[in-house]
Amino acid sequence: MWVSGFSILVSICCFVISSAQADPVDRFREAQRIVVITQEEGIHYAQFCAFYELRGLLAESIGNVSEAVTTTDSPLFEVRAISKAGEATAYVGDHWISTDSGTALLPSVTYDRLVELVDKRRGQGVAKGSIDATVQQALNQIQRPTYVEQNMCANRKTPPRT
Repeated sequence: MWVSGFSILVSICCFVISSAQADPVDRFREAQRIVVITQEEGIHYAQFCAFYELRGLLAESIGNVSEAVTTTDSPLFEVRAISKAGEATAYVGDHWISTDSGTALLPSVTYDRLVELVDKRRGQGVAKGSIDATVQQALNQIQRPTYVEQNMCANRKTPPRT
């Protein structure tokens, strides 16, 4: 009896630890909100076509991260993915993206599109001093049990629920 109880406790602890250290790719792929932090502002993306495209580009790029790639350039912007599991952070520089796991080089097409998606929204974000508060507010909203992601992109098909 004691052994089975101990085994269950260890299993639960392992599950909690593994979910707390979720793969950054999964965190970006499952994000319900993305915040791009530039020098001037924090630009929130959610629900619309630019969000889904940005989320896909970031998740794909982060999937190529390696410890073997290094860069000395400063990042152009920080990207925070917010999901039910919490936050994940990546940094985008000139043709590269990095996470705590390493860095990946970005093809010119991917890099140009990331920069274009950010540039189109410049001037529409929240002030630098309000970023952390708005990220926390979004995280609180997403983690509510009643939260449902709204797909406001007419071009994107929602996969059937099983």
